[in-house]
Amino acid sequence: MPLSEKVRIEIFIPDPSDVAYRDLLKELATELSYAFGGCTQVPASGQYRSLDGAIFTDKINILFSDAPLLWARDRLAIAQYVDWVRSAAQRALEREEVVLISVYAVCHGE
Repeated sequence: MPLSEKVRIEIFIPDPSDVAYRDLLKELATELSYAFGGCTQVPASGQYRSLDGAIFTDKINILFSDAPLLWARDRLAIAQYVDWVRSAAQRALEREEVVLISVYAVCHGE
């Protein structure tokens, strides 16, 4: 089976009840759909340790899309896109929250 390389972009967005986060999620899902033809949204939960050592449960949404790019060839464009997404997230959220963006090469079976 031949393999086709793509670049997966994952955006991890906190899921509090604040409308700004829901709006950001919708905006980024629309952006990924326009830019790369679609995206998937997965609700998830996890845990994190606060600075004082307490463990908290955290709800998040994960958006991901596989872009028709090559890691080695398009690395600069990928980095610029990630910077743009990070800036959009920072502008959209009033509180300082971490929006994690993960990018890596994946192969699809054709």
